[in-house]
This record gives sequence, structure tokens and C-alpha cells, in this order.
Amino acid sequence: MEKVFSKEDIIKDLKAIGVKEGDLLHLKVSMKSVGPLENGVITLLDAILDSVGPEGTIVADAFIPFFQLPLSEEDTKKIPHDKTPSYAGAFANAMIKHPMMHRSKHPIQKFVAIGKQAEELCNNHTPTSGGYDLLDDMIKQKAVNLTIGAGVVGVGTTHVAIDHLGFKRREVNKGINYQSASGEIKLAEVNWNGGCGRGFPKFYPEYREKGGIIKEGKIGMAQSVFTSMAETYIIEINRLKNDPSFFFCDNPACYSCRMTWEHSERNYIKFGYHWLRERKGKMNLSHIKLLFGIK
Repeated sequence: MEKVFSKEDIIKDLKAIGVKEGDLLHLKVSMKSVGPLENGVITLLDAILDSVGPEGTIVADAFIPFFQLPLSEEDTKKIPHDKTPSYAGAFANAMIKHPMMHRSKHPIQKFVAIGKQAEELCNNHTPTSGGYDLLDDMIKQKAVNLTIGAGVVGVGTTHVAIDHLGFKRREVNKGINYQSASGEIKLAEVNWNGGCGRGFPKFYPEYREKGGIIKEGKIGMAQSVFTSMAETYIIEINRLKNDPSFFFCDNPACYSCRMTWEHSERNYIKFGYHWLRERKGKMNLSHIKLLFGIK
């Protein structure tokens, strides 16, 4: 019979991997990877909150969708608020429902936090902030990251490093309407750089070699990695200064990596050849627009 994990089981795993009272902890979680829990996602959330204690703070990505500009009539009516559900998964949405949660004030790249520093972190992440500025604040405070699940991408610092180094993508031209503190409806446009998540795991060997990883282990059934956000950030900065394309994935038909960055190869013939091979020569109008960057 498959083991069902209790809160006490998860607390034991968290302690073993290095989570302790008072931690400022960023979380990236695959609930499917953790396995069966006595009370589902609440078991994991309560175990983490108990582990960091009243002096600790937990933070998770709780981003929401945004839309092509100019906004359609339907999309203009989609005004986010603190309880807007996230596409980031069950754990983030369980945090959003927690009575002690705070949600960052950025209209799109919303984080959710619970604990001693939650309100301050979230209030400082405003509509004029960069999408990942809250994580930058955590790096400066020597926060830690726990990535739960082998398939979960990243350790919470790579986007910050990319933005700090000034790497730019073609204009994203997307955004969302939001309600300002004064009640006015305003437009928030995407003003940060994303990245292809398939390239981010390439940093792991360097994290291991250079001290970014504090410990690896299991939370429930999930392969997990506990990292120092300050250390992984420094490792990423140093690597990307010397090799700006290091975070690109290895797929020659990846549009994001091969075509969208200022330092992408942007060889239409080479990219088009691989892109058509991947699709076995099948194209429609949307494919043609993507291939040539047509809005």
C-alpha cells in the first residue's frame, strides 16, 4: 500500500533537508511529486509554516495570466485582486486561501506570502516594480529556496540575474488592467524578461560545485533541492557575464531561445529549418506569424 504522509512526516523531511525556524523561504512546489498527504496540500502548507515558525516567512510565485495588447473588450474587464487564483499550482492557491496571507501589489507577477515579513515584502512589490523585484529583496536578505519536485524549474534567482545583467527580449506587448490604490483603472504592461525554463536546469552542476546547494533530499516522495538564494544568484551572474546564452535551452527549434533575445542567434533560415523539421513540415497562419515574429 502506498504510504500516506502525515504533517509530522513532512516536518521531519523539511528538518532533514535544512529548513529551520526563522527562515525566509521561497518555495517552488509540484504537489503531484510529493505523493499522498493526510490532508492534501494543507498538510504540506501547515508543515512548512510550523517548520519556519512565527519568526519565519514563506513566499511562493502566484502569478496570473496577462493578455495581448491592445486588450480586447473582454480582457479589459479582467481586473485582478488579492484573491485572484494563480496558474502556479495547488500549493500557491492554497497559500492564497490562507487567512494570514499577503499578496504582492504587482498587477501580474503576484507573489503570495505568509509570516513575519509577508506584509512588508508584498507591499514593496508595487505596480511600478520589476516582475521579480520581490525575489531580489529576498536575495539581499540571504533567503533560502526550496524546490520540491524534480520537474519543477528553477531555484528562484535566475530571472533576477537575467534582468540585472540587462538582457532584453523583443517587446512582449502584453499586459493587464488593474485597479490602483486610488481606485483608478490603469494598464500594467509586461516590463520584465522571462526565459525558457528548459535551459535553467543547466545551472545545477554549477550550483553543486560552487556551493549554491545547501542540501538535496526528499520531501515526501519528491526529489527536492534546498538552496541559498544569494549563492545561486552569484553563480548565475558570474556564468552569464561570460556566457550570456548559457540559459538558452538546447533545442534548435526553440523560438524563445533562438529568436527573441537581443543576443539570440536569430538566423531565420537555420531556425526555420529546425522548426519545420520538428513540426514535420506542417504549418498554418499562426505558425507563419510566430516564425517571422508577426503580431
